[in-house]
Amino acid sequence: MDSSGRVTAYPLREVWLIEVDGAYGDVADDVDHTIQIALAESPRGVVCSLTGTLSAAGETELGMLASAGRHVEAWPAIPVVLASRETFVPELLAGRPGAEHLTHASSMLHGWTQVMTRRPTPTARLRLAPGAMASRKARGFLTRCALDWGLNQHLASGPLVVSELVTNAIQHAHTDIDVVLAAEGRRLRIAVRDRDPSPPVTRSSGPEALSGRGLRVVQSLARASGALPTVDGGKFVWAVLGP
Repeated sequence: MDSSGRVTAYPLREVWLIEVDGAYGDVADDVDHTIQIALAESPRGVVCSLTGTLSAAGETELGMLASAGRHVEAWPAIPVVLASRETFVPELLAGRPGAEHLTHASSMLHGWTQVMTRRPTPTARLRLAPGAMASRKARGFLTRCALDWGLNQHLASGPLVVSELVTNAIQHAHTDIDVVLAAEGRRLRIAVRDRDPSPPVTRSSGPEALSGRGLRVVQSLARASGALPTVDGGKFVWAVLGP
């Protein structure tokens, strides 16, 4: 994948590597977008090489880079590593919101090794056609995974959350969908991927409305939720349950 001609990303054994060519300030938006796309692939980690690119970065660009840590804060099982030979990078980002959730490595190889030596997160995937039985199959899939992973505390809210995410994808995307589950400690991440690039919309519903409350239900039950763009032009809508 090449998002801008100066930002290149590709997977290497379940780790997404991002290379930046040129000054970071010129491609800050592309780097942030590429990190999100890489995270949507549910990798073991993301390593972004920034050697020689940060020297002329301004305050706005540095703040944007640090803010990539917001994804790690929501789901710490996927680390984001900034690879750079310059030892000042952690100090450059220190104190900026999100920076405390990022990891630093001296090289891309070092960062890749950091990720690969971490214990992998238990994950499971299910492909579903956009039919009437999709939500039911997703609920059964989540129940089985939660029991296998010892996450019985999510057997009440988990099926409801995955059902709402699947139903929302079917109603608005009309494409095949993938349900991706992952466990980290006592947390459970529920994600649904479709092939429609339109971002999810939380609609205002009146007290007598029979539909339109799905994402509000998800937000009320989850400790964190959001959406990411995917490399194939679709989106990845996720929610994390747990403490």
